[in-house]
Amino acid sequence: MSVGGLPRVCLTGPATPRAAARWIDAVGATGAWEPVHCPLVRVVGRPIEPAGVTLLPAMVAVTSQNAIPALRRLWAERVDVREAPHAAIGLATARSLRQAGVDPVLVGRAEESGAAPLADAIAKATQPGERILWPRGDLASDLREHLVVAGRIVEDPVAYRSEEVAGAELPSPLDAAFFASPSAVRAWLRIADAPRVTAIAIGATTQSELAVSYSRFQKLLRLHRPTPDALVEALATLRG
Repeated sequence: MSVGGLPRVCLTGPATPRAAARWIDAVGATGAWEPVHCPLVRVVGRPIEPAGVTLLPAMVAVTSQNAIPALRRLWAERVDVREAPHAAIGLATARSLRQAGVDPVLVGRAEESGAAPLADAIAKATQPGERILWPRGDLASDLREHLVVAGRIVEDPVAYRSEEVAGAELPSPLDAAFFASPSAVRAWLRIADAPRVTAIAIGATTQSELAVSYSRFQKLLRLHRPTPDALVEALATLRG
């Protein structure tokens, strides 16, 4: 516990400060846990070459707010892409798209089953053989796999990549750690003196990454939905 007597939870992500702020504020507002922000990965944007988008897509799939900066640059040169229907996963990504001037026609829930619900919605709104543009992270592949099985052609340029924060040091003491991505888990495990704390995963994919090294943690929990409120609820069970 901290000097003030509250147990401390290390938030290793989300990787961007804006996204992390919601989680930090939610935990801090409980008065029962002290949030400590220690990002272990950072997001680095990459431009999408306009020439790499060969044809007008039937739909643009946006599964992360991190893809929007690259999309904005692409829209400036490819008005046809900007005017194509857009689909978003999660209310936060949809809100960011609207702030950028594009109103998504589909908004899928950001839930544990990952990209499957959005892929199903896109498949229902398009025809076999049509092209879907998916600006993705360098480690993502799930949406493409679902859409290819559904008979869609997917162009998936990398719009951002995740990289470990060099020389990241963990604060001490800690009672729990929250992981928002498998990349953060791998970064944590590479820290030789990482404490043996309760690990909390944002979802199934991150939980799977943690499970491989279960012995490095006291306990493993998974949020029932990927939201700050769900993290607060998980932390409450530890206090109990």
